[in-house]
Amino acid sequence: MSSTQINLASIGEYWARWRPDELAIKYAGVEYSWSDLNRRTGELAYGLRSQGIQRGDRIALLLTNCIEWCELTMAAWKLGAVIVPINTRFTAPEVEFVVRNAGAKLLFTNAGLVAGTSTVGADCTVHLVEDLASLYVSGSTVVAADTGIDEAAFICYTSGTTGDPKGAVLTHGSFEAGSKSWAVALGLKPEDRIVLPFPLAFTGGLALWLYTYWAGGAVLLESIVDTDRIFDLFEKEKATGFMGVPTIFQQIVDHPRWKTADISTWSKACSGGAVVPPSLLKDVQSRGIPMLQMFSLTESSAAGTVLPSSRALDKLGSAGIPVLHTQLKIADDDDNEVGVGEVGEILLKGPQIMREYWNNPEASAAALRGGWLHTGDLGYVDDEGYLYVVDRKKDMLISGGLNVYPAEIERVLAAVPGVVEVAVIGVPHERWGETPAVIVFTAGAEVTAETVLAKCKAELADFKLPRYFHVSDTPLPRNMSGKILKREMKIQYADLPKTSQPIR
Repeated sequence: MSSTQINLASIGEYWARWRPDELAIKYAGVEYSWSDLNRRTGELAYGLRSQGIQRGDRIALLLTNCIEWCELTMAAWKLGAVIVPINTRFTAPEVEFVVRNAGAKLLFTNAGLVAGTSTVGADCTVHLVEDLASLYVSGSTVVAADTGIDEAAFICYTSGTTGDPKGAVLTHGSFEAGSKSWAVALGLKPEDRIVLPFPLAFTGGLALWLYTYWAGGAVLLESIVDTDRIFDLFEKEKATGFMGVPTIFQQIVDHPRWKTADISTWSKACSGGAVVPPSLLKDVQSRGIPMLQMFSLTESSAAGTVLPSSRALDKLGSAGIPVLHTQLKIADDDDNEVGVGEVGEILLKGPQIMREYWNNPEASAAALRGGWLHTGDLGYVDDEGYLYVVDRKKDMLISGGLNVYPAEIERVLAAVPGVVEVAVIGVPHERWGETPAVIVFTAGAEVTAETVLAKCKAELADFKLPRYFHVSDTPLPRNMSGKILKREMKIQYADLPKTSQPIR
């Protein structure tokens, strides 16, 4: 373990001394200054210690967004304890798996989610956050523990779309590095007020809080994504930033208030999870908002690469360059670096990379072999070193011996009028092994197979053309981070070749 000492709780202690009376967080009309937050988390840490929590112990959070989510986290850090966020969409068996795998001593939940804790064993005590007041010991305080840079701050479990979730151990050092790199990339300042409506249990939401926290800015925490409410926060609360996936930005620019709302304070915007369509990028920039694009994952403390807004148009579709102190490599199956323009697996190296997967040495060794994080994503770099993400390695399909990247087809079809959501999956084919199938959700708009095929023929090679097309009556299934659950869709539409006519 590194002898370097760092504790993320000390950041809150610093801002409590530097900006004691300035806003740190606001939720549901409740405002806490930095001094309020530091005092309350000290009192809560004292109460957690009375519950037997010590350095290295794990505390699980099955909570919807609330100020207590942040306070429990900061209080746990002060004791040197570890927070285990749990996906609020998990079933009781999935919750039980995470709690047992992490060896959590305490679990905090909302009354509305308590059913998900029904199978948690006696080794983990369940508390309702509605009863949390009894754990604040008034007048008491706890100074942040002298944790090492490599000590765990979080164990963040993957969504489990490819089997049992794996717990990425993110340390005080990794989130310090990730937060610093994002604060630099976004130009975050103490005066910023960042809108955060995404679940804190999802690493993207958690990271947005921590990056703002690191910079001393205020978080305007929300429970859900409400487009009308987002406009209110800019007009009434003078918010300065919002980050989200492209579909959320599209909802914002499609809203009736987009052209008339006073969003003059909005100076920071970033999107990830998918490529920002050119039309959307131009719509956002037309209101004077610089739009950044990024690539990251849980295992890199949500920090990987970012595209400067100044290159947004001439590097359209790029995820940018590595963040501060980060290296990027595109590698073949033997981990050898490939040439410019060649597709390979995206590898990252930097201080923000996870320590390991909790209690999973085999998966840790595979993911971190050679000192690089193997992301499982495919991409290439251009002659200036800018990254272009092609697809998830596991989503790639091989049709007639040729690699077909669903994300490439999806980017083409996202521009088809009437398409609200689109996913391309591989379905069985007697001759080619598997072939692309397009599934769209149109919210009632008419989109035909002929239109889809014509669009693809105009922009894609013949071996990439979809063979099947289906319009879903309902929105496509997504996990908590907003990613489409293609594993579920492959099962759902496995018989599509038997029930539908080919479109080519």
